[in-house]
Amino acid sequence: MNAIEIKGLRKSYGGFLALRGIDLEVEDGEIFALLGPNGAGKTTLIRILAEGLGYDSGEIRIFGRKLSKKTARFIGYVPQESISYELLTVEENLKFYADLYDAPKERIYELIERFALPRKKRAKELSGGFRRRLNLAISLLYDPKILILDEPSTGLDVPSRRELWELILEFRREGKTILLATHYMEEAEALADRIAVMDEGKIIALGTADELKALVGEGSVIMIEGFLRGLEKLKGKFRLVEKDGTARIHVKNSKESLPGIVETLVKSGSEIRLMKIEEPTLEDVFLKLTGRGLE
Repeated sequence: MNAIEIKGLRKSYGGFLALRGIDLEVEDGEIFALLGPNGAGKTTLIRILAEGLGYDSGEIRIFGRKLSKKTARFIGYVPQESISYELLTVEENLKFYADLYDAPKERIYELIERFALPRKKRAKELSGGFRRRLNLAISLLYDPKILILDEPSTGLDVPSRRELWELILEFRREGKTILLATHYMEEAEALADRIAVMDEGKIIALGTADELKALVGEGSVIMIEGFLRGLEKLKGKFRLVEKDGTARIHVKNSKESLPGIVETLVKSGSEIRLMKIEEPTLEDVFLKLTGRGLE
């Protein structure tokens, strides 16, 4: 049985259509990623599932039952923002939410130990990584079968992000179904069994990371890093994404294309620090499908 089934889901805000007929099935026990840029509709979809946000039309089922207050008990939700109270300690926050959810008190201390939380520290004194751990602990108080994470690693440094990824994989090993929204392609690729690529309120591609990257077709990506000028001269010939001093240029044959690309950039005054040939990424998939990058 699927953990989540969505058919024909549509949601509008005034004249703006945020979700344009979403069809989606999330299997029990899998990690499923919604990948797309900000504004793609990921958070709206998650708020409908986890917060009871109203929608215009469509059908949602949780383990075969229509989405309702009863089925909401199957879902634990970790939003982007902190849900802890700044002036309360870790223990006091967990006690508050345990009372709210009617969760067993022993879960408080199990979760404090599991996430190595400093029980007497106030929430405002916690680092970003520990705040995210506290959010996770709160969402797990009533041991939900489904865990929904909205941009879980935003704002975290690399070590904290890796720790969080390991926790998410651990939840999957325990049999939980995990739905996560992210605009980080490496996060989706590292964690997800399957990925739905979203843009402008629609799912434009769905599959494993390898299946999605196969959509790019034969070819390679030339990655060039440095002070780059003249990229506009290449845009008519190649698909490319430029971000933070790095250009990713999709080519059919790297050996044939590389000399001309380098010549164009150097003649335009570029200073190239690093250049390598890579396989396509999920960002290249998004570029091919939409004509622009993920961010």
